Amino acid sequence: MDLSDLIAIKIKELMKHNHLTAYQLEELTGICRSTITLILNRKTKTIRIENLSYICQALNISLAEFFSDKRFEEAEAKDWKK
Repeated sequence: MDLSDLIAIKIKELMKHNHLTAYQLEELTGICRSTITLILNRKTKTIRIENLSYICQALNISLAEFFSDKRFEEAEAKDWKK
């Protein structure tokens, strides 16, 4: 599965667990809702690590905990050009 898809799925799971909407996540992170929506709807393949860090802070999880999910072990970045 594509890395950006897994990130979106994981964020959605954590938002559900924390009972947060995209609007509330915007308020907690300072990231504009359009960017959050692009990430959650998988309309973008690029996610700034700073934004993911802000999201993790709002969801009470560290980046290390976020990526410790076993699903990330086999994630791939699609359309990578070397």
